[in-house]
Amino acid sequence: MNISELFENIQDNFIPEDLNGEFTLQGNCIVWTYDLDNDSEEISAPNEDDDELGFSFESQSTEELLNEAYDEDLVLLEGLLDELEESDNWSFSEPEINENIISFKIF
Repeated sequence: MNISELFENIQDNFIPEDLNGEFTLQGNCIVWTYDLDNDSEEISAPNEDDDELGFSFESQSTEELLNEAYDEDLVLLEGLLDELEESDNWSFSEPEINENIISFKIF
């Protein structure tokens, strides 16, 4: 399977709502990108009254949120590659974080 066929399989097997990030075909690799600023889920910090009621809330750091999105989508992608019997044919770059964006490449 070549990179274009893999990209087509990814597009055919996942709807955007299934994934945190987005896959794009860029030359001879596929790039997965997740932008925390574009996340539709709003995370609200508790107000002072919540502390008085006994609620404790520890917010996740930006890096933790980005890595969580990466981990979730990577599991889905690895499952697809296993299903296609293509796991041994593809490599992944280490994820890179730049401010509120995380990305990795499949080649």
